[in-house]
Amino acid sequence: MTRAAELAEEARDRAEEAYEAAHAAIEDGLDDAHRYLRRQWKERPLAVTGTALGVGLLIGLLLGNRR
Repeated sequence: MTRAAELAEEARDRAEEAYEAAHAAIEDGLDDAHRYLRRQWKERPLAVTGTALGVGLLIGLLLGNRR
């Protein structure tokens, strides 16, 4: 195997490891966010509903106002 091929394989292995680490971190973050949102929904259902409606209204107004 040539030196260039060895370097390419090493780079590919490092990229795979970085991808897997990032993927695991994102999954952990999503799990944490999901638990947080479920807890907030149980503790403050009206506040969560109002926030969701407000964000939806704001996005609707911003997207609907484009001409």
